Amino acid sequence: MEHSRPQVVWFNLTFDLSIILTSTIAAIIVFLIAFLTTRNPSANTPKKWQNFMEWIVEFVKNIMNDSLIVSSNLFILSTGVSLLMYLFISNLLGIPFSIETAELHPVSWWRSPTADAHVTLTLAIMIIVYTHFIDIRLHGFKHFFLSFFKPFKFLFPINAVEQLATTLTLGLRLFGNIYAGEVLLALLASSVSQGFVVAALATVPMLLWQAFCIFIGAIQAYIFVTLTMVYIAHRLT
Repeated sequence: MEHSRPQVVWFNLTFDLSIILTSTIAAIIVFLIAFLTTRNPSANTPKKWQNFMEWIVEFVKNIMNDSLIVSSNLFILSTGVSLLMYLFISNLLGIPFSIETAELHPVSWWRSPTADAHVTLTLAIMIIVYTHFIDIRLHGFKHFFLSFFKPFKFLFPINAVEQLATTLTLGLRLFGNIYAGEVLLALLASSVSQGFVVAALATVPMLLWQAFCIFIGAIQAYIFVTLTMVYIAHRLT
């Protein structure tokens, strides 16, 4: 379905209000979940929500153990937990419904923020920069710079392109999966206007696809966090 974005220009920069809205809501949901599940923790009889948060932390710890052979770094652990929760919630925001204005040229106000390449590539750039920061902080800038010339000096262009390719694949993989899922959901939802029979026939496929999109959203969040830990491990060695 053809629709435009609610965009505003400020200081010659274009801002997508729908992405700002959904990204902010996803961040607020993550904050509320973290706050409510860790409020008044108990070591003896933890509540079910505390168990849920502990399960997420243990899940990320297992990813770190597989990738980093260590799970005691609280800074990296908190990064993984926050990233996993934010991506999972962001991937799901556009699945239940979408909001568009009823105009001649409709404007889409609600969709998953990760269904936009700008968001996923920005996250990918942040992760790659973060891994480079870890390398520089642990080994110094000289070690970081010389790593582009290993194992041979003539491989510098390939190593430099590898960083660009890593960033693109990390961001575009997430974007492609979430965007494709929402496009098909929009096509199934548009069948409602085609009559009762078509709408009835599309109901079951739409419910099945929504369930599949939830599964894909969880898998993509897991893959993104796992690759993040792998890239961090590469910089730690």
